[in-house]
Formats: sequence, C-alpha cells, structure tokens
Amino acid sequence: MPTLGGTPLDKAPASRGARLVYTDAMLRKTKRRTWRRLKIGIAAAAILSTVALMWLTGLASLRITLAEVETGARANLAVQTAVLERLLDKFRLLSPLLARGPDIGQLLMKTGTPEDPGIAAIAAGMSGAEEIWLMDRQGNVVVSSQDGVPAGSFGGAERIGQAFEQALQGQLGRQLIPGTPEAVSNYVFASPLRRNGSIVGVLAVRVSLEDVEQAWALSKEPLVALDGSGRIVVTNVPAWRGKRMNELSFGRDIADMSVAERIEVLLPATHTPDYYLQLTENLAVLGWQVRTLVTVEEARLRSGWAMLVALLVCVIAAGGLAILIVRREEFVRQERRNRASALRLERRVQSRTADLRRTNVLLEQEVREREQAEADLRLAQAELVQAAKLATLGRMSAALSHEYNQPLAAIRSDAEVAGMLIERGRADEALGNLSRIEGMVSRMAEIAKTLKGFTRKSGTDIKPVSLRQVIDEATLLLQPHIKQSKVRLELALPAEDIIVKGGRIRLEQVVINLLSNALDAVSGNAVSLAGPEVRLELRQEGGEAVLTVSDNGPGIDAEVLPQIFDPFFTTKDVGAGLGLGLSIAYKIVHDFSGSLKAANRDGGGAVFTMRLPVADEHVLAAE
Repeated sequence: MPTLGGTPLDKAPASRGARLVYTDAMLRKTKRRTWRRLKIGIAAAAILSTVALMWLTGLASLRITLAEVETGARANLAVQTAVLERLLDKFRLLSPLLARGPDIGQLLMKTGTPEDPGIAAIAAGMSGAEEIWLMDRQGNVVVSSQDGVPAGSFGGAERIGQAFEQALQGQLGRQLIPGTPEAVSNYVFASPLRRNGSIVGVLAVRVSLEDVEQAWALSKEPLVALDGSGRIVVTNVPAWRGKRMNELSFGRDIADMSVAERIEVLLPATHTPDYYLQLTENLAVLGWQVRTLVTVEEARLRSGWAMLVALLVCVIAAGGLAILIVRREEFVRQERRNRASALRLERRVQSRTADLRRTNVLLEQEVREREQAEADLRLAQAELVQAAKLATLGRMSAALSHEYNQPLAAIRSDAEVAGMLIERGRADEALGNLSRIEGMVSRMAEIAKTLKGFTRKSGTDIKPVSLRQVIDEATLLLQPHIKQSKVRLELALPAEDIIVKGGRIRLEQVVINLLSNALDAVSGNAVSLAGPEVRLELRQEGGEAVLTVSDNGPGIDAEVLPQIFDPFFTTKDVGAGLGLGLSIAYKIVHDFSGSLKAANRDGGGAVFTMRLPVADEHVLAAE
C-alpha cells in the first residue's frame, strides 16, 4: 500500500484532520486562559482606579468647599464688623455736637433738678441713644433723659470714672460698661462742657450694643467682639457675654493649618470632631477684635458626598464595562453558533436550490396565466357594463320611437299650416307654428343627446343639477313602459326645486334604473287591491336631498338584500337582465358623494333611498 511519510495514504488525511482539530482546541484553550487573566487584571485596575478617584475627588471637593466657606465667612465678618463700627462712630460724634449747643449749658447752670429733661430726652430719642445726661465738675447728675423712667439715671462719675476723667481733661471720654449673660454691654462717650474757656461740666451719651447683637443674630455662625483684655463684650450667643475666650472650649482651630493638614484632619475617612475655622477682624480705633467661629462639618459632609458620587460613578462605569465584556463574550459565542448554523444552512440551501429553481419556473408560468386571465376578466366586465347600457337603451327603444314619431308628425303638420299661412299673407300667425316646431326640434335634440350619453362611457364632470329636471326627463323616457305595464306612478315633489352637484345624464340613468326595477317588480303582480303602484318622492333634509322610490310589490328577500348592489346579481329570470343596473346606480351615486340603500317597507314592497348633498348657493350662483 502506498505511504506518505510512513503513513498509509488512506490514513493520512484523517491524521492531518485530527492534528488540526487538536491544535484548534489548544488554541481555544489558550485564548480562554489569557482572556480570564485579562478580566482579573481589568477588575483589579478598576478597583484601584475607583479608590484613587474617590480620594482625589474628596481632596478636591474639600479644598473647594473650605475655600467657599472661608470666603463667605470673611465677607459676613466684614459686614458685621462694619455694623458695630458704624454704630459707635455715629454716637462718637453725637456727644461733642451736643456739648457745644447753648441750650445744654443753660440746663447745667439752672439750680435744682428740672422736672422735664427737655433737650436731652429729645436728643436721646432722635439719635437712638440709650441715655444722655449732664454732670457737673464733681460728677453729680444734673439732667438726664431718663428722669421720667422709674429706673432713673444710669449714674454719675462713679459709674463712668474713666470717661469722666478724660472729659475733664478736655478729651473725648470713652468707657465700656461690660455686660453679663443677662444684660447687654453699653458704651459711653463723654464730652466736656465749656463756658468762657473753662470746663463747667460733662455731657455723657450711653449707647446700648443690643442693636448690634440683634443684627448679628441673623448670622448662623457665632460672632464675638473682644475688648483689649480678651473679654467678650458683644456676641450673638448671650451665654458667652462677659466671659473670656480662654474660658470657652470650641475645639481645634484650623485657620493656622496648612492645606495638607486641613485635608488630613477633615477628610471623612480620618475625621475627628471639634474642628472649626476662626476668622478675626480688628477694630483699630477701639482696640477690639471681632471674631467668627465657622463650623467645617458642612465642608466635610460635602466632601463625603462627593466621594460617594465618585464611587457611584465608578460602580456604574465598572458595571457598564462588565456588561460590555459579557456582551462581547456572548457575541463571540453567538458568532460561533451562527457560523455553525450557517454551514448547516448552506448545505441545506445547496440541496434545495434545484427544487426552488424548478418551482420558480412553474410559478412564473402560473403568474403569466393569471395575469392574462385578469386582463380578460377586466375586458369582459367593461363589455358587460357597456352591454347593460345598450340593453337599457333597447328596452327604451319603443318609447324613443314614440317620442320621435309624435314630434315628427306634429312638425309636419305645423310646417304645412305655416306654409299655408305664409302664402295667404298671415306671416304673424305662422310664427306661432314655427315656434312650436323649434320647441319640438329642441326636445328631439335633447333626447338624442341623452341617447348619445347613454351609449358613451360616463364622464367625470360635476355641475349643479336640477333634480326636478332629472325626474321629468326620466319619467318622460319611461312613459311608454309605464303605460304598457299599467302601473300607477305617483310623484311627490316639493314646491321648490332642489339643486345638487352631479352629472345630469348619469343621475337620469340612476332614476331610470330605480324606476325600471320598481316597474318590473310590480307589473303583472296583483299584490294589492289598489293595483300595482310605484311612488317617487323627493324632499330635502338639512343639507341633503333625499329621493325615494318605493313599490307595493313582493319586496326583497332578507337573504338577497345584502347582495342587491353586487355586480351581475339579479333576481329576474334568465335573459330578463344582466344584474348591472343597481350596481351602476350605486357607483354613480357614490361618485357624487352620496349614498344609495335598499330596504323593505313595513306594509310590503321595497324602497330605495338615494341621498345627495345639496349644491352650495355660491357655486350655483357662479354656474
């Protein structure tokens, strides 16, 4: 047996196929192991990236938030400091101005204590000062704006010794009256009263700092004003008033910390309580300091929320990445399945291609046969419609011959009479005969025109049409048929004509078909004691013209009624009709946006109802 490299030739392909299958399996196993390691590496990198992003987000958020808090606190501190400074500046100028007034000196020179504080009370009320009072050189109170108040005056030199002494030396005296948790602080300005170049007394103005504390109460952060000794003289926390700052415990101030130290102690992961930011504003004139204590808890919370948001973003991103990986794996598996399915389908397609080709040839042949059959059917239908028209024309031939013979005989007679009258010189009388001849010729021409319209295909022109004229012409053409069938035709027409939009010849065809069917239904049938009868009624209901044709014949069977307007459907005997009359009438009425319905009368017989929209008056006037 021939061999290839020591392997029999019939075994060589099988061996190579086995080696290829084994190699492919090893490659797939190696790819799966590599992909598994890659996924583990991606997961580890995602975790590390999440931690790093959270930490960086917390740092950035804390730094930005602390900067915003500090900026807002400094702005608020500057505003509240200005409130205190403006209040004291106003009253600092008030005492020198009042001391220079001549009326103040007269009050001091009076002996005894006046009953009405007068100018002092008015000045105190107008300026908003708590109290204005006058003292002599010994420090005794002479006049006070609060003499009428039960509590009386604030007191003499013993209460404001420092300010009193400064005023006696010719300076503007200043003195703080410290407050307590129950009472607010006061500030006193004292100015000397001069007469003839010498100091005769002292004018003092006492200002309550309660207004400042009320303004500070609107601030959500604690505010304190410290004098030179570190004592709290003004604050929006009443319990701190009168105490020293070193007596209170607020926690650790981060104002002097670096940015790195602030982040280290304030990050949510390393947070310890009792940290605040203290900001200071100096009042150089008074030697005071105004401080605010800002909590940093909000900044820490906002930093924590930022880290949480960063975590959520990372989780969502990791989830999206995991979904993409899973979808990719599923896509790869689906591709393998699709390739296998494609191979199977390819073999099945190849096995069935020949059958499909043969089937396609048969189908093409069948399609051609059916298309030819449909074309033949459409041609036959068109011929049948035209045949129905010609059949209707044939049925009316007797009436048409009568309609032509009678006018022709009358024309001949009138022409002879007119000739005789002209020969005798009576031309005026001959004009009447000629007029009658002209009318009969016009009538014959109209009949010819109607016949011509019947023989041609219906047009699409729509114009205002008189239903009275349509009914008159239709009954005129059917008059011989009516006389032969001995049927009583009753017309119920309104006093005023009804104008609709349509085609006159086509509407005549509808009325003729309806009346012909009714005449055929009652002729030869003694269905009523009154004899065969057909009734045509015309009326207007709102914006519609309603024409009904009813008879007292046997009516329409309930099984037949749904098919009454179908083409080629007839209940007449074979050869009596093609079954196209009602179908053609139904189509014509619908072309004019109307409706045609058939029903049975309660007393017996059938009734056909045609509804058409009434023509617009503006359109009719234009026509």
